[in-house]
Amino acid sequence: MKTITLFELFLAIFAFYTLCTYKTGTDILVTVLCLFTIFLFEKLRQRIKDDEDAKKRLLRYQIEDSKKDDFDEIINCE
Repeated sequence: MKTITLFELFLAIFAFYTLCTYKTGTDILVTVLCLFTIFLFEKLRQRIKDDEDAKKRLLRYQIEDSKKDDFDEIINCE
């Protein structure tokens, strides 16, 4: 994840440099594309984080369900 952050920093600096140095239409397009790429990386990072959280919740529920089943078996044996 740190490499994505460094890449985003590079894109932001490059976009700022391009905006300050060049004033033509295509160079402004480069700036907009850099900022759009940063936006996409942020969305990707959020999606990865949400998927990891969902996996953790699923595992937690599976463990709790397994414990409940084990407890029910112990109760029924007696």
